[in-house]
Amino acid sequence: MSLLVRLVPALQFVCLLATPQAAAAAEPASAPAVDPALRTAVVRVESAIDPASLGPEFSTHLADRQPWTPYEAEIGRRLHIGSTGTGFFVSAKGHLVTNAHVLLSGVRYRGLHFTRAEWDSMAVLLDAIRDIWVTVGEGESERVYLATPVAIAEDLDLAVLRVSPPPGDTTKFTPLPIASSTHLQAGDEVRALGFPEDGFQITRGHVLALIHGARVHDEMQLVRSADPATGDETVTVTGTTAGPVVRFQHSAPTGHGSSGGPLIDARGRVVGVAYALLTQRDTPTANAPQMAGLNLAITSDVLRRFLKYSAISFAEAEQ
Repeated sequence: MSLLVRLVPALQFVCLLATPQAAAAAEPASAPAVDPALRTAVVRVESAIDPASLGPEFSTHLADRQPWTPYEAEIGRRLHIGSTGTGFFVSAKGHLVTNAHVLLSGVRYRGLHFTRAEWDSMAVLLDAIRDIWVTVGEGESERVYLATPVAIAEDLDLAVLRVSPPPGDTTKFTPLPIASSTHLQAGDEVRALGFPEDGFQITRGHVLALIHGARVHDEMQLVRSADPATGDETVTVTGTTAGPVVRFQHSAPTGHGSSGGPLIDARGRVVGVAYALLTQRDTPTANAPQMAGLNLAITSDVLRRFLKYSAISFAEAEQ
């Protein structure tokens, strides 16, 4: 039995940063020993917004409107708290990848029911970014740098930043090799690296489903199946349009702040970028079963095409 999902109220497509509830979906998992190279390759990304840059009319409009629409509430909340996420270096020159929504103050464009005009108006957030901070390393070796946006693709939910160390700083950036996701299959082992609320974390899981489609933001279909032996029900995600594999569902737990983090395979190669959760919001019904968060990632092939189109050199993984 299947259920077509159009982001209805009972089932909400939520970015890992857009709501604290996303953290509850990440169950504890035994974390492997942290490879020092992985720890320096994966970074925390923080962005801040200057509300004044949006103009006095925008701020006055928000202040005067009560109650707020979902659009106004989301913008107001994100302007107040800013955004944190994860990124990872793709070149030794200081280029790193994260999600576009991390830079857009946590606003996950296509997961909210906004009008076309409201979508268009949120483009001003790109010009309102005040500071983007990247934290590299930990402990005595920790360094914090200002980063500059190099390329942003909201339709792919991907962005490239560049960190330029000040004179005298000898920090070396460790890029992660990016593999092709062409041979990715359900059952493959993956590890999710990121910065949820309790700090740097590596969790283990497997690829559960490959999601075909023409675009990253295409709607999806939930497929429910029951184990004949135990009766346990599982929910997997499939695409609703033909096309290449642009996303995949995985079981490696993630949490608030993990957006933009890499999914690596058993050989330490990047095969995806964490970007969203599909979570149950309201009381379950026969057509909307109770379920834990479903972890979603953008495939590395989408990332590779984005980097090549943006003329960003990156570390190629051996196939």
